[in-house]
Amino acid sequence: MKTTRRKFVKNVAGAAAAVGALGLANCATKEGNKDEKDTALLPVQPKGPAKEKYDAIVVGAGLSGLQAAVLLEEAGLDVLVLEGRKRLGGRVYTLDNIPGKPEAAGEWIGANYARMISMVDKMGLELFTPEMNNNNRPWMYHIKGEYITAEDWHDHPLNPIQGEFKNLLPSQFLSKISNHENPLKDQPLDAWLKPEFQKYDIPHDQYLRSKGLNEETIRLMNVTIHSGGMHRTSALNELRRYHVNEFNSKLKFEDGHSYKMIKGGNSQLPQLMAESLNNEVQLSKTVVAFREKNNVTEITCSDNTTYKADHVICSIPISVLKNVTFEPLIKGIASEAIDQIGYGLSIQAHFQVLEPYWEKDGLAPSIWSDGELERIAVRPKRDKNGPEALVVFINGPESLKFRLMPDEQVFAYCQRKLAEMRPSTKGLLKPLLIQSCERDIHGAGDWVYWQPGQVTKFGNHMRPRHGNIHFCGEHTAIMERGMEGAFESGERAALEIIMEA
Repeated sequence: MKTTRRKFVKNVAGAAAAVGALGLANCATKEGNKDEKDTALLPVQPKGPAKEKYDAIVVGAGLSGLQAAVLLEEAGLDVLVLEGRKRLGGRVYTLDNIPGKPEAAGEWIGANYARMISMVDKMGLELFTPEMNNNNRPWMYHIKGEYITAEDWHDHPLNPIQGEFKNLLPSQFLSKISNHENPLKDQPLDAWLKPEFQKYDIPHDQYLRSKGLNEETIRLMNVTIHSGGMHRTSALNELRRYHVNEFNSKLKFEDGHSYKMIKGGNSQLPQLMAESLNNEVQLSKTVVAFREKNNVTEITCSDNTTYKADHVICSIPISVLKNVTFEPLIKGIASEAIDQIGYGLSIQAHFQVLEPYWEKDGLAPSIWSDGELERIAVRPKRDKNGPEALVVFINGPESLKFRLMPDEQVFAYCQRKLAEMRPSTKGLLKPLLIQSCERDIHGAGDWVYWQPGQVTKFGNHMRPRHGNIHFCGEHTAIMERGMEGAFESGERAALEIIMEA
């Protein structure tokens, strides 16, 4: 039974007010690797023939697009969702064929994720807290070719820090130091867009030097940054990131934990959201053009199919929009944002561990390194009888070279480099899957990152509509980031349409 539009808007407004009260106080390159039991890849069968025109079409079946579609349909609109990939979920992607079923990107659900938690409950799913709140086993540090234990790091000659940060481990540098004396602390979550904080819209390495950090500390902080490097990342981007994270960590679930996951895999949420819609989501529909005429928007897909709607919500990542044609053209500052804003860079190479190599050399299983492979993490065994799994996780500029390699070369490169730095691994790693949102033509990266000056220039210009087209996606969120940011943006775009429909 459909609710009335007036009642719906009232209900959503109440929910948004509750979320606002809280706020103001991580796309695989081998999509066909998964078996038929993977619900995120179940084939979509249309419930009926395509219609001549829909009330609204949502482009993108990630969390933001599906949130918008669910809300629009609850308000009584006839809605169709188009998705370019062969699967649902966007960056929410449970790797069911990898031991331990890790999440490829969207992973932790914070206690403050009010919209997402509400949808989890609505879809009848269950949240749980993994036994290990860290997704990887403890690190062995590999700095300048030397192995260093966490216990030895404090007094080690390679530790570049003196004073209050001396006890920090290298894996903690980026988050802890970036958030130290954060000027956004105790500010509302939308403060990063206010003019008084634009002075921090400078290169992050420049900001850190102004705080007295030495070059070696900054170099180690640069190891795991997802952007194009410290010099290409706005300090305001990082300050906002850790401001949101700190806020989230202060809120707890009833069991005292700050973060949870969906039992059985986070991919179940977009799958069930899609199944709840009256019109089946259409997969493998890569949108290449929008054309608005006589107040109706025609959408063209790469397979030459076309669809028409009175309203459109576009959740395509902004770094992908430059490949899409708009008629009339998007001009001005919005066009500049599409051309210039990028998404974070990373690649993951997943392996099965055939034998526990760490029993041969006596070192800790996982490695945090300033070398080419950056992080080699042995996942916790959530199935005690299952095999061990390892992921090589490379962020930022170091990941760029993998754009030029097919998957088999990426595997070979990682195995060769790992054998050089850890000989005990040689011959004991079985390639499983290459996962990279950055290599995915529909994703083009992990999450939006702002380069120096971009928050000031574009931060308040990400949300205006273009004719009948409304934009959503994590890159348009104001208060939150990640999965809750996606829900926030989808809700906003849906309400823009509902309020005028």
